[in-house]
Amino acid sequence: MALYTCIPYGGPPATGEQVMESSDVSGIVETILDAGGLQTPLRISGRAHWMDAGRPSSATRVISLADHTGVVDYVPGDLTITVRAGTTLAEIDRVTKAEGQWLPLMPHGTSDGTIGATIATGSSGPLAHGFGRARDLVLGLEFVTGDGKVVRGGGRVVKNVAGFDLVRLLTGSWGTLGVITEVSLRLYSLPSRPVTLALNLPDGERGIAQRIGAILGGAVTPFAVEIIDGAVAARSGLPSRTQVLVQLGGNAPAVNAQRDALAKLGGFHDVGGDVWGELRTIELPRGDTNSSRIVMRLSGLPARVAEVWTNAQREIAGVDGAMMHATPSLGIVRCILPADAPVTSIAALAAAGSGVTCVYERLAPEMWKTLSPSVTSDRLSQGMRRAFDPMGILNSGILGALNGIETAEVI
Repeated sequence: MALYTCIPYGGPPATGEQVMESSDVSGIVETILDAGGLQTPLRISGRAHWMDAGRPSSATRVISLADHTGVVDYVPGDLTITVRAGTTLAEIDRVTKAEGQWLPLMPHGTSDGTIGATIATGSSGPLAHGFGRARDLVLGLEFVTGDGKVVRGGGRVVKNVAGFDLVRLLTGSWGTLGVITEVSLRLYSLPSRPVTLALNLPDGERGIAQRIGAILGGAVTPFAVEIIDGAVAARSGLPSRTQVLVQLGGNAPAVNAQRDALAKLGGFHDVGGDVWGELRTIELPRGDTNSSRIVMRLSGLPARVAEVWTNAQREIAGVDGAMMHATPSLGIVRCILPADAPVTSIAALAAAGSGVTCVYERLAPEMWKTLSPSVTSDRLSQGMRRAFDPMGILNSGILGALNGIETAEVI
């Protein structure tokens, strides 16, 4: 199944959609079987923060897991926790923080999003540099397939590696293979002294590459390394210029040693306030005239991130309200544009470098068919969909047409 990541935010279900709330697995199974019998497509919802994102869906019924919440099992000594899919990220933070632990995920969006939606959309943030993406923090999960079967993949302990890797298959599949009902997660000890530094970034592709290479190849093990442009910096309360944010953590001697190592590069200062929280919600409306934005991700080799960054920066220079940030260790550059950005500018960004993959995280509904009609046209994705959702009722159309079918027809 081709992976597709979308930011978990948005609005409530559309007018006319029938919302079916389920607080237990048996209710979810019953709802899916009923929809399958009627060949009625279902949209899957957590807290409904991404309901207006993604390709338009033909579903007229919404299955909501907002009430399917709570901690199933938490073993602090094993650094693992199992929660129901409707549990919010804020609740997970609250429970684990009391034990001096945390889930270092912090995906783009808000903490009011659910863990089920986060895993289903494969959403991660800057902390993926140090701790891995969403799929790397999931030890196991439970889900209900499109024909009502309850399936478990992975386990609840770190050492469990047996069986087919359903965890990675479901992560980022956007609910098209099953409704995630329970997730087991890997936790980490809460850092005692997090510190964030901002380093100046030279102009030009070569200067950027050298500075990023010095940071990533130096004697530091940062939690996060993120390039931000002047627009993102200004919205985060920093000087309006392109710079690199570096988050360090650990005990005092370790943090001080890494800080000294970065100081040798010059042009840095400590950053106060919740700059990472600002970055996490950077594309959300903040009282401006745009109620939504276009978000696209350019992904390539980490060694080429400076090239992709400079090319993309040149393309968006004439687009008012455009912003960019990047995770260089993953080779990802995220571009955020106003909702009325010209299609020509979007297409130019998508071609910002050879060998670069463009993933659209958010587009206006009418743009999808032109810019990204489907990401499930390959035979592997089609076979997976048929195996797990034979009636094609789960989030129908949200990853695009499958064999030209965008409704819940039998496939």
